Amino acid sequence: MKKTIQKIALLITFTFSMLNVTAQDRNVAWVHGLDGNASSWQHYNQIFDNERNLNSLRTTYNTENGITNSANQVINSMNTRYGNNTNGANNPQNLGIGHSMGGLMLRDTDRITANGTKKFGGYITVTSPNYGAPISNSLIDGSVENAAENACNKLVDGPAAQLFSLPWGIVSNLATNVLCDKFIDNDLVQGLQGSPITNNDLRVGSPTINAINNYDTNLPRISIWAEENSPVHWRMISSNLYGNDTKFVNTVNTARGVYNGFYIYNTSLAVVTGVFGFWNPFAWGLTATYIYRATQWKKGRNWIDDSENIWSSLIKTTRSEPQTYWVNTWIPCPYPPGIEQRTANRPPDEDCGEWKWVQRTRYISVNYPSDGLLPQYTQELQGIPFGNRYKVEGANHIEVRNMTTDGNVVDETYEEFIKIFNRIPGDFFRTN
Repeated sequence: MKKTIQKIALLITFTFSMLNVTAQDRNVAWVHGLDGNASSWQHYNQIFDNERNLNSLRTTYNTENGITNSANQVINSMNTRYGNNTNGANNPQNLGIGHSMGGLMLRDTDRITANGTKKFGGYITVTSPNYGAPISNSLIDGSVENAAENACNKLVDGPAAQLFSLPWGIVSNLATNVLCDKFIDNDLVQGLQGSPITNNDLRVGSPTINAINNYDTNLPRISIWAEENSPVHWRMISSNLYGNDTKFVNTVNTARGVYNGFYIYNTSLAVVTGVFGFWNPFAWGLTATYIYRATQWKKGRNWIDDSENIWSSLIKTTRSEPQTYWVNTWIPCPYPPGIEQRTANRPPDEDCGEWKWVQRTRYISVNYPSDGLLPQYTQELQGIPFGNRYKVEGANHIEVRNMTTDGNVVDETYEEFIKIFNRIPGDFFRTN
């Protein structure tokens, strides 16, 4: 009986000790990305601080001096916030959550710290350029600058042709400021460029990216990637400019209507003056003017229609895929009737042959899923279980940090975090 009571007492003591351990707040670092700050993760940080046992760290990092410099800042902030010991910054239960470049900062922190001094026992990358950011390559090789210049030229031509009575310089500057600054050459793209050091680090094939991916870690990892709905570029820019992904889409649709309206208007006038020209040849002079204006407005309209494909080429989401199709084709006889093939030295007889269905192959452009900035293939970590890969539907690179800004009924990012924190007991990422 006495032994039984002792066993029960030991069991109770052990149970309460375990409850005490599990009740301790977990150290979680919410790490922002390039051009972010301490408020970038504020929405979900506050939600889960209230819902889960978290002891969160959310601060601002200088991301202008490369990935490894930023990773060292993460190490220092962990040591300062929690203490450089096994119960604090070096606790194997510490969790890191990094958005965009922040995910690379966590991975590099893992790479440059020795066992026993690791700041995280595992981490979550959220829409991170794990294998490099193709947009950085496009920024470095001048493709983005060329695309912006091409966009501005085509968007300016229509207004400039219509407002011919104004001095060219005034029209050009007005159109550029109003249109170009809101399209490709905007604050988001400028922020994406960052400093030359960081941009060079982020490019596909950089030594830093290769070093991170060549490091063989045994830490548990989760990768969250996002897929935005078309038009991905306008939605992402809208999230950056206005805090929602629809407002600028509506602005672009309105602009497209203006360009198309002026194209139709000038085309109609060209037709009318062209007809009147048969009675009054002087009207044909106006016809040429209206045709010219219509052509210039059409340039801008067509650019808006093709802008998503242009953007896709800059972020490298476009690929060519073979597509087979059948064509009913006339197949001429291989040689004239009555002449043996071995002695025939003549072209096929076009009057002899038959119609046949022939299979042909062509290449079509297909876009990888993306968050408007990064393709799926660089967001999604390889070498981890498929169960550790999560997808946020209908979110762009900016919006994924707060899916409530658009009045969404379902907060997709929140739902994915809930799945992660509610993983089976014993899983590293389960958070009470």
